[in-house]
Amino acid sequence: MHAIRPACTADAGAIKDITHAAFKLYQDELAGAATVTALRESTIDIVDDILHRKVFIAEENSRILGAIRYVQLSADLAYIYRFAVAPHISNTGVGSDLLEYVLNECIKLGIPAVCLHTNSKYYKLARYYYGKQFFVHSTDNSKGYIRALFVKELLKNAPYDISPAFLK
Repeated sequence: MHAIRPACTADAGAIKDITHAAFKLYQDELAGAATVTALRESTIDIVDDILHRKVFIAEENSRILGAIRYVQLSADLAYIYRFAVAPHISNTGVGSDLLEYVLNECIKLGIPAVCLHTNSKYYKLARYYYGKQFFVHSTDNSKGYIRALFVKELLKNAPYDISPAFLK
């Protein structure tokens, strides 16, 4: 059984390895259309996120299985990024548990909505987020491929402004 906890700086190397492995698959789905910035991320970048943003890991027997990061963009919007699970354990529930953990954290903070970007042509991911009750708000080509901005409303009938996500 895996546990979820906040990441510490000592976890940065393992987070980098998992992120690079998962985003290599993402890159492959783009078929050369663009380079995914997560693949250029250094351990120092990850340490900076651990110190200044929210980073959570799933682990089992002291082995990191996946990681998820988020930042609160405004009082009413959080942004998930660098969400990755070790490819050899995908579809085992680890990613869903990490996502659920972050969504619950945002609800506790009173954040009405959370969003993220993903490749709109990566059907496996799009189906995953639809299954988690996210919806596509819009698309853009700012990274060299069509990215969908997925949104999940966490607090019923609570207003939120999505515009801070357009800068991500």
